[in-house]
Amino acid sequence: MHTLLSPVLANRLTAFRLISKRVVRGGHKGERRSPRLGSSLEFSDYRLYSPGDDLRQIDWNTYARTQKYYVKRFLDEQELSVSIYLDCTKSMGMKQEKWIRAKEFAAAFAFLALTNSDRLSVVPVASPTDVYPYTKGKAMTKRVLQFIERVSLTDGKEAFGEHLAKNLHQSRKGSLNLIISDFLDDPIDLFAALKKMQARHQQVLLIQVVLPEEVNPDYLGDLQLVDLETAEQRDVAMSPKVINNYKQLFEAHTQSIKSFCRQRGMDLLTCPTSDSLEQSLFSSMMRQGWIGR
Repeated sequence: MHTLLSPVLANRLTAFRLISKRVVRGGHKGERRSPRLGSSLEFSDYRLYSPGDDLRQIDWNTYARTQKYYVKRFLDEQELSVSIYLDCTKSMGMKQEKWIRAKEFAAAFAFLALTNSDRLSVVPVASPTDVYPYTKGKAMTKRVLQFIERVSLTDGKEAFGEHLAKNLHQSRKGSLNLIISDFLDDPIDLFAALKKMQARHQQVLLIQVVLPEEVNPDYLGDLQLVDLETAEQRDVAMSPKVINNYKQLFEAHTQSIKSFCRQRGMDLLTCPTSDSLEQSLFSSMMRQGWIGR
């Protein structure tokens, strides 16, 4: 298995799948149970024959016993379309561990989708790397994980929310969208993109990847801060008062996004890099109902 996904973790993930809260729809067969009836091999129940029913579904053994025509009904199994949106703006590369963790989440979600016969696309937002178009099947796992490893950060000054809105056509109506970002950006464009996703009947899960020092900085003294995305510089005297003010602003920013998501029935989970990947997947995300057996 690739460096983003250890063999031990991959083996553990095989017992799990991504959970969709929406009715599973689509024109292709998959392994996900739909509440609708269809033509899978798993029997549901019988009903009396009605004109127009498929004659091949008549149970002749039941007819021999009852002299009535009964039609077999089967459970419909459909595929789920999953789109992973990976933030590739410069802030994601503040430290290597942050960028790697974001890719690890993308790799884990891709593995869960492909090993459960879901249809998957990977969208590197603002990256020079092209989109990985929809694919399906366990056989594609290695190729997709290699693609995620190769995804690169942008060289420009792109804003995540703005570029996310430009990539909405990459996912299908009714899909499950997983958005991986630090969300350290003006949320106005992000909110506009999320509204458009919901208008397309898409379920949206947001994963906020942050470094411990982004939540609770411990810098002191006179510093020159440089914005990674705009290259803007600012001289700051880091005192306890300044740090406390930063913490309040960071918390208010995160809460504004969480509040928006809560009002619109979306989930946002903050995952600091100080937590292990396994802890985020098998504790935090299972508790949220994002993955399950």
